[in-house]
Amino acid sequence: MKQILACLLLLVFAASAAHAERRVALVIGNSGYEHVTKLTNPDNDAKGMAEKLASLDFEVVTGTDLSLRDMRKTVREFIAKLEGADLALFFYAGHGLQVNGENYLVPIDAELSSYVDLEFEAMPANLILNAMEHSTKVNLVFLDACRNNPLAENLARSMGTRSGSVGRGLAKIGSGVGSLISFATQPGNVALDGEGKNSPFTTALLKHLGTPGQDITRDLVMVRRDVLEATKGQQVPWDNSSLTGEVILKQLEMVQPAEPEKPAINPQIELAYWDSIKSAESIAYFETYLNRYPDGQFADIARIRIDELKIRGEAEAARNAKPDTSAEIAFWQSIQNATRPEMYETYLEQYPEGIYAKLARLKISSLEQQAEAAATAAAAAKAAKAAEAANPTPPAQETTVAALTVQETVSTAPPTEIAPSSSSRSLSPEELATAMQTELNRLGCSVGHVDGDWGNRSRQALRTFGKEAGVELASLDPDETILDRLKQSTGRVCPLTCGRNQELKNGKCIAVRQETPSKSNEKSTSSKTAQSSGACPADPTASSRRLVSFNYRQITAVATHPCGRQVVCNKPQSNVHPFKCFWK
Repeated sequence: MKQILACLLLLVFAASAAHAERRVALVIGNSGYEHVTKLTNPDNDAKGMAEKLASLDFEVVTGTDLSLRDMRKTVREFIAKLEGADLALFFYAGHGLQVNGENYLVPIDAELSSYVDLEFEAMPANLILNAMEHSTKVNLVFLDACRNNPLAENLARSMGTRSGSVGRGLAKIGSGVGSLISFATQPGNVALDGEGKNSPFTTALLKHLGTPGQDITRDLVMVRRDVLEATKGQQVPWDNSSLTGEVILKQLEMVQPAEPEKPAINPQIELAYWDSIKSAESIAYFETYLNRYPDGQFADIARIRIDELKIRGEAEAARNAKPDTSAEIAFWQSIQNATRPEMYETYLEQYPEGIYAKLARLKISSLEQQAEAAATAAAAAKAAKAAEAANPTPPAQETTVAALTVQETVSTAPPTEIAPSSSSRSLSPEELATAMQTELNRLGCSVGHVDGDWGNRSRQALRTFGKEAGVELASLDPDETILDRLKQSTGRVCPLTCGRNQELKNGKCIAVRQETPSKSNEKSTSSKTAQSSGACPADPTASSRRLVSFNYRQITAVATHPCGRQVVCNKPQSNVHPFKCFWK
């Protein structure tokens, strides 16, 4: 306990003594040379060093980009502060040169055109060093002035045969007792300016100078290491010291107790521990290893294994959170071919947002449309039979020989409308032609057989419609806009044209009454009529398949058989069974 108290008192005394010590520093940085290329770093080096020394309790006299006159004025101000100082420090960054073994510091306005200019345009370094050694017992000098100097080259050229006296870099300086002089590189060599904000030498000084509790010579050893590393061995800081004791620029403020040494790790025990857990599937094993061996041989692998197990756990949790759709899929497979809407409605009640919900609604809509079409077909067939029963075959003199269109034949049922052009499904070219042929026949503009083949007869019928309806047609080809216009028309638009031996009567083509033939002709006519009637086949369905055709919405069609009789054909709702025909 007594030893600890003694150490604390010693530290307090040392700190008090260091605090009472008077320190003075001169910092000069010349970058903006007027007659040669400007330097990049000296200005920054001087500012950084001034801040560093101020933090170490120095009274700092600072000058940057100084002419010879300003440099002399700044040095004089510094020398005036040396009286009574305990420690003096001088830092210079900029151009310097050696001539005949003497070192000179170059102000920014120097030209050095001849040897005579040297004494009038440059400042001898010994002027400052001698003043410091005369006034203070401990002196520290740092010269970052060994850069490649074009002014030295100018001076050497002007000196001719005496140019050998102009040396490379700075010359070695002998120091008095209690002084230390540190150069950015060894004597006779050139220092590098660096690529950063500060030169390599000044960067290392700012980092290590004033390390708490560390002697200045130890600081410079660390500076030398950093500069060697930064310049890849091209620059080696050099110093000349005649100090008689330690110079510690910053004392330790408190004693940090030494940390107890950690017990040495037995690598065999660690290896055995790792072998026992390396295949584990639980994060806890690897976390326990890291707690015991945070810097162990397998610490990086343990962290990677922890990350892998976390990712795997998150993926498994996501899979478990995903809903099971196997029951829904099985339900749908059991009803997907059903023909009753109730089956799909049951599915929607159970799975309103299910995988097949949209398809189920389409199925319901399709089945409802099929049921509606079947009901319409049944009603049309029933109406056709009722019309046949109510209208027996008229007398010969009133027989209508003009073939009627499908819509004119079944007058009791409204014509089936074709889907308008605003439908979500666009009609194919064949469907569009078929629909327009059907509508033209309905309006009395006959195109003949409805077959989807848009030929000259169809174009002629459309031209007649436009003329009779007062519609200007831009084209005679099928178009959904024209189809909509045809659907909007009602009644007969095109005039009825009767054939030979026919006359128009009450909107119908009636055969013209002929004179009564002789008996011989009557027998001949009777035999021909009987022969013609007898030529009609017994099965109207089989013999009429090539006579009639249906569009995609048509369920009833009427045609005139070659034997002379009209045949009516009905198409069932399902396309599986063929249509059936009967004689009218």
